[in-house]
Amino acid sequence: MSSPVPARLLAGIDIGGTNIRYALAAPDRPQALLVWHSVETPPGLTPEQFVAFIEAEVGRGLKALNASPETLAGIGCVAPGITDVEKGVVRQATNLGWENVPLVQLLENRLGVPAVIENDVNAAAMAEYTYGAGREAGSLVYLTVSTGVAAGIVLDGRLWRGGGYAAGEIGLFLPEPAHIGKDWRPNGCLELTAGGVGLARAWAARHGGNGTPGEAVEVFNRAREGHPEAVTLVRRAADYLAQAIVAIGALLNPDILVLGGSIARNEEWIAGRIREVVDATLPFPLPIAHSELEGDAPLIGALLLAARHVAAATPDTAGIDP
Repeated sequence: MSSPVPARLLAGIDIGGTNIRYALAAPDRPQALLVWHSVETPPGLTPEQFVAFIEAEVGRGLKALNASPETLAGIGCVAPGITDVEKGVVRQATNLGWENVPLVQLLENRLGVPAVIENDVNAAAMAEYTYGAGREAGSLVYLTVSTGVAAGIVLDGRLWRGGGYAAGEIGLFLPEPAHIGKDWRPNGCLELTAGGVGLARAWAARHGGNGTPGEAVEVFNRAREGHPEAVTLVRRAADYLAQAIVAIGALLNPDILVLGGSIARNEEWIAGRIREVVDATLPFPLPIAHSELEGDAPLIGALLLAARHVAAATPDTAGIDP
């Protein structure tokens, strides 16, 4: 016998350059995904077209639960890049080609429910802090290593976004003095040397290919086979990431650092090298764990933040206490 559909539902949206994931959950259990779906990000979508696309996808999800459109109580949407959560504006999302997009206004006008937006890695950090590897920690840094490299910071239970909403943009880190003075825009030096986009481009420059982020898999596969150039690229990426994490540990001294993203999750040599360098460098412990929520961390974070946003907007609503 199927469970009854909750009287109110939230939608969570995780916008990626390659895929868009969405889920539906009850406001009092945002970590329990009742509907989950992933679709390829249609190329060249304008923000207005994206919002229309999301409306259609959320409608399909509600239909799958036999829920009416009126059941939808709010939406949380996370995007890569610098996101002004107070104004509801995506200031810059390089992988999407977006600048100064009033995403909250577009979502609320189209779907007719309260909306909240957040940087995707910040949302993942909050999800891991609340439901995942950091749920017993006082402070946490979540580092994603995938197509790009970025960090989300939770201090004493609160997201630290920075004065310009750019805290955690560790992809801009310069691992070596030789990198000073070079133009690493728009991604940043660490991202273009240790992230999937950088590994793929470096490999394509020598061996052909399109240099798309998915081609980073080839680099790791060849490194496991012992290909000298691939081994050099992967080792450099691991060392650069380890140096960045030592800097994070020395600056913030978090209770735990959580590794997320497809590269960090699937390439154990990367995680092993990070632990080795960190343990040998920092004079205090910095536990390093893999994400427990894995690829769903940003999506669960979107739903968590939507639940809190709806609860704050309607304080008399019962049962919303994530």
